[in-house]
Amino acid sequence: MRLFPRLGLALMIALSALTIKPAIQTYAAAPSSIAINVQGTGPRQVEDTTERAVSRDYAAAWQVMAEALKHNRTDALAANFIGNANEKLAVTIEDQRKNGLHQEIIDRSHQVDAVFYSPEGSAMELHDTVQVQLHLMDGDKVINSQDATLHYVVLLTAAENSWKVRVLEAVPSF
Repeated sequence: MRLFPRLGLALMIALSALTIKPAIQTYAAAPSSIAINVQGTGPRQVEDTTERAVSRDYAAAWQVMAEALKHNRTDALAANFIGNANEKLAVTIEDQRKNGLHQEIIDRSHQVDAVFYSPEGSAMELHDTVQVQLHLMDGDKVINSQDATLHYVVLLTAAENSWKVRVLEAVPSF
């Protein structure tokens, strides 16, 4: 059956390439903020207001990503994603649309460590260990479902009055 290999490809994209492709959420609401451990971040210390803004904006990015993957819509991505992350999400969404599929995520938890904050305060690297339940969907039918622990290296860029995700790269572990 010709469709089966495409489903395998779509699932692989969801699980690994997820340089942003974490599947989506079956809307158990994503958190409105994500706690970030800033101890040991360098070379610059993370200020309290910056920590709160990063937490809020990173959580919002996950919510937007989940909705975009669930509804195969790229129009909302620019509010939270730029560069490589935006491009990879857009390609994933287009591939899903072509195959009549979509992804859902139930976002269980995030363990996030800020590991780098640039001296001028314009970029921050995070390491995020995410617990999710992933669903690959064909319409309302679940094709594949699994619990997963995913690891992401995230590069955030200060933009206007918010932080945007420039890179969201899946890695095997930290």
